[in-house]
Amino acid sequence: MGGGYYDGDVGERSRSTQREVFTYQGYSSDPNAATGRRECHAELNVKGKKRECRDSPQHPTSTPIVVAMDVTRSRGDDAKVIYSKLPMFIGQIILKGYVPDPEVSFCAIGDANSDNAPIQVGQFESDNRLDETLSKIWLEEGGGGTGQESYELMAYYFAKHSILDATARGRKGYFFFVGDEGFYSKVDKNHIKNYIGDDVAEDVPSAQVFAELQQKYQVFFIYPQKTWQERKSDIDAEIKKRVEAAGGLYEGVDIRASLLWNNRNDLDLHIVTPAGHHIYYGDKRAPCGGWLDVDMNVQGETTKPVENIRWKKGDAKKGRYKIYVQNYRFHESNQAATHFKLEVEVNGEVKHFEGQTPAYKYGSDSNVDVYEFTYDPNLRPVDASEEDKYAGYDDATIKRQWASVIAPENILLIDDPQGIVDVMLGALALVEGTSDLDTYLVDMQGRGQTEIRQGQTRKALEGLAVSSSATALTKIEGSGLPSKDAGKKRGGKSKRL
Repeated sequence: MGGGYYDGDVGERSRSTQREVFTYQGYSSDPNAATGRRECHAELNVKGKKRECRDSPQHPTSTPIVVAMDVTRSRGDDAKVIYSKLPMFIGQIILKGYVPDPEVSFCAIGDANSDNAPIQVGQFESDNRLDETLSKIWLEEGGGGTGQESYELMAYYFAKHSILDATARGRKGYFFFVGDEGFYSKVDKNHIKNYIGDDVAEDVPSAQVFAELQQKYQVFFIYPQKTWQERKSDIDAEIKKRVEAAGGLYEGVDIRASLLWNNRNDLDLHIVTPAGHHIYYGDKRAPCGGWLDVDMNVQGETTKPVENIRWKKGDAKKGRYKIYVQNYRFHESNQAATHFKLEVEVNGEVKHFEGQTPAYKYGSDSNVDVYEFTYDPNLRPVDASEEDKYAGYDDATIKRQWASVIAPENILLIDDPQGIVDVMLGALALVEGTSDLDTYLVDMQGRGQTEIRQGQTRKALEGLAVSSSATALTKIEGSGLPSKDAGKKRGGKSKRL
């Protein structure tokens, strides 16, 4: 793929018509398929397929550029920003010569544990088909509510299944992840099979996959930063949405336990109270005020179920509580382990747990003890920091995880998502060596970017600029060109043999 040239005038005209884009909602164009399983557009489905970036007479030195966008709840609008600025993105690359013969693959990332379309991958293109690819992305706006998305699954696909002529010329492509979450520590073998089509014997460590990806691409993580209040809202959003959509009580509680999983199996939430009452599907309301107000998947009716047990504020009794999870019945045919997430709120303090029910077991044989706690209505914390409750999802944690698999200077922090394209262009120019940072900022000024945006871009790219300058200097000094000391005689007793 990748023939032809992008016509910026055509691109701008299509945007000026006010036509709707991103209208795909996971259903086939076949009217008879509208009630079937929702999934990504057929042209973005990569199961059993490759993505190729090839040289051609029009593009003899193709440069692969992958833009992989998180389209979960917290970042769904980024794709719209990039779509609006695509004519400028391609136009500036060509006009300024930042990289030769750009060919771009636009992709979308979700959460394979909860979403219908966790990876959507466009072909490498260089013409106005890029507009069509972007418009076919399903902005599912899901996510699992854990502070992680399936970036590692996308990394696996491109590490294993992209074919680049550039590598034969000793060059790497460019890979931009755009998001604000961490990734899962392993690439789940079932996710690989379900969405990519490879049969692998076991889960693959994510660190290994990112290392393989970097053999083909310069890899970046563009990270639009958020306040902790915004992050808390995103973390809570999926569980809260499911509980409240099912008619359960999420806020205004002494105690709440919300169980979330992502298949049709009938998992059940159980709580044993201090008085020995057992709250579960067989006895949903206890005399002490506890109530299982959401009980789902009795018939395997959804792949996004939730269960909820709660005590309204002022109802819960003092004492020891025990929470466990059981797989009451398999509705999935493979009887594999079911991964679950449990959010527990006690006296205003929120804790998150993850686990899985055992494969091939159900009923009491599948019980998983999750959490025991003592509740005292007189010990409600008054100074607990909200940041502490969600510390596992803060900026430092996410940056630290990404820095474990890519160079720290390739983590590009931005204050405003409107600057995503500016930062991508700058990274291309700096790493390719076609521009230094000051010159690039002059380019930004020339296309009318504000001083504020220029300052934000400088801040995002400073570390990369230093690293790129050092790399360029090393290449020059090792190139065989005379150094500044050439011709000088050095003392010493050693001889060149």
